[in-house]
Amino acid sequence: MTTLRVGFVVQGEGRGHMTQALAMAGFLRDAGHEVARVWIGTSPHRSVPSYFTEGIGAPVEAFDAPVQVPDRRGVGVSPAATTADFARRLPAFARATRTLHDGTRTLDVVVNFLDVVAGASRVIHDSAVPAVAVAHNYLFLHPDLGPLPGPTWMQRAVLGWTRATAARATLKIALSFAPGAAVPSERLEVAPPLLRTGLGEVGRSDGGFLLAYALNPGYGDVLSAWQRVHPDVPIRCYLDGGPGVLMEPPGPGFEACHLDQERFLADLRRCRAFVGSAGFEAICEAHYLGKPVLAVPTAGHYEQDLNAWDAARHGAARAGTYADLSDFWHRLTPPAAESVRAFRSWVDEAPWRHVDAVERASRPVS
Repeated sequence: MTTLRVGFVVQGEGRGHMTQALAMAGFLRDAGHEVARVWIGTSPHRSVPSYFTEGIGAPVEAFDAPVQVPDRRGVGVSPAATTADFARRLPAFARATRTLHDGTRTLDVVVNFLDVVAGASRVIHDSAVPAVAVAHNYLFLHPDLGPLPGPTWMQRAVLGWTRATAARATLKIALSFAPGAAVPSERLEVAPPLLRTGLGEVGRSDGGFLLAYALNPGYGDVLSAWQRVHPDVPIRCYLDGGPGVLMEPPGPGFEACHLDQERFLADLRRCRAFVGSAGFEAICEAHYLGKPVLAVPTAGHYEQDLNAWDAARHGAARAGTYADLSDFWHRLTPPAAESVRAFRSWVDEAPWRHVDAVERASRPVS
């Protein structure tokens, strides 16, 4: 196969899409391809962690992209603030579609990690460059999944947005906890999660602490308050902004940490259990290591409701709220060993499956 010049467009909300891009970059380079340029969507409400810009191994350019704006308490999503932010920055989004079109036109293939501006760019500017759209979200377009939880109007809105991120994509890759059939009518294939290589090479242990990740800072305060009532449970909590975003000083057993991929993975290997926003990537990492997981969807973030539902049906997590944390901690139940073994075998297929998908998408249709 000829060496491909690949570009990435990455949604910058949360850490999951960035982690997937880091993994994909390694797989492609190992196969002899070049990750030439990377674009990441940003907003005033999220920062891009240094572990991504330093670890991706290619020039990184930021562009304005929509984000789900936290509410005043920094806990859930504020629909009003999200709408206002979208309207205020709409001209910047329009300019970003041109930036992406001009920047990607000389590449062999583009990999889009669920960014809606990238999807819009392909439609508005009629891009002819092949594109692969990669995300767990595309799994919810699969007809074999059956009825989804939640209100019908919410399903339609979120799935419509999901389709928009993959507009005119050559191929959609649905990341999944387990294998599944391809759906040619949707140009959709099911593939393993994109986890960093070497995740399970360092020995796992039980350090006795609870590891947490909070997408919005208000959940850091919720966890800190819980820890003050349960001082015998040490917590290490990763959140954007670190300890500076907490409203109240935490107790001595609570450590707020800045986002750091390597430290987080090291703590995940050592923790007793994990609780966090129901992001697909973190749940996968914890399940790969056989850790008990409480998946708490961010309020108003329906995509995370779907993530938690999907993880629970595969035995990878317990779906709940922070009100369930005491019961979760005192009745910790590791995932079934056979389930973890099957999941790890599936994940081990990720490098060749994802490289093959990108290579196939890059070939012109005869």
